Amino acid sequence: MSQWLFAALLGLFLATFIWPDLSPAIGITLSAGFMGGHGTSAVVGNILGNMGWQDAFTLSLTFATLGIFVSISVGMMILQVALKLGLIKRFTTFASMSDHERKGLVHPDDQEAVMKDSMSSLSVDTFAVHAALVLVVTAFSYVSAHYLSSFHDKVQIPTFVTGFLGGMFIRIIAKRTSASRYLCDKVFDHAAGISTDYLIVFGISAIKITVLVHYLAPMVILAIGGICFTLFLVLWVAPRILGDDWFEKGIFSWGWLTGTVAMGIALLRIVDPKMKSRVLDDYAIAYVPGSITDIFIISLMPVAMMTGMQWEAFGIGIAYILFVLCVWRFGFNRRRTENLTSQESLS
Repeated sequence: MSQWLFAALLGLFLATFIWPDLSPAIGITLSAGFMGGHGTSAVVGNILGNMGWQDAFTLSLTFATLGIFVSISVGMMILQVALKLGLIKRFTTFASMSDHERKGLVHPDDQEAVMKDSMSSLSVDTFAVHAALVLVVTAFSYVSAHYLSSFHDKVQIPTFVTGFLGGMFIRIIAKRTSASRYLCDKVFDHAAGISTDYLIVFGISAIKITVLVHYLAPMVILAIGGICFTLFLVLWVAPRILGDDWFEKGIFSWGWLTGTVAMGIALLRIVDPKMKSRVLDDYAIAYVPGSITDIFIISLMPVAMMTGMQWEAFGIGIAYILFVLCVWRFGFNRRRTENLTSQESLS
């Protein structure tokens, strides 16, 4: 939330005091690209484009592409500095990796099946059922998003939101009817991976160089500001809030706050190859409420920035951050203190 608010405020400052011709929503193209990646950047770019700012699509995709390179390049520099400062003890160097790992391949002995064959081929192919479910959710998200957005000119419901709700609805039905026993999560994971890979390729190819040249100066300022603020979150906020194994959690957060979750996992594996810090378990739990927050941010933030409701959006965002900090300070932090006290008394 703070990353979205910082980027929006920085963009609003540039549009107000330095380049008055800029759109007041230019800042959120940075946060959509950095934190959300190509998927969120495409959604936000489409929303802003439908509201009259066509260049937003190129800007958000450019920031998403830049974020991938920043995630790994700056992330590796953070790891090198952390190693010299003694913040980490485990470090997987490139030289220590196997030949298959260096090439991004899986050794033949470690290769696993993509999916389980849960249906008889005499009736229907297993993959066909999984593909049909993906297509049903995709069609539902597209049609419902366009229908819900048709009621008012200033209301833009992203397909990301309706797709999330449609997929969740299908999953609930599958669990209630025991159909989930005949579905394979690995297939859906690979479907998501394929979509992301193609989205990145098509997203980069959709970038217009003429638009980048026109917005080059504000984009450089936004990118530098976004990198510095994310470093502040990882190196200053993380050790004060995330508790034990804060650096592992912080370097993972750096990966997905600038690139993608896959980038965060790649950086995490370098410092914690055996996953002893259980960072991914924490992320899986936090993703449930976090995804709901993402839906509201992606749906409402572009509209608020384009319709003159910037300060209302900032106020709601700051209130949300204060609420989370209160929960951390008076809830989890006090519980942790009580556990430490009880352990000391027992010893």
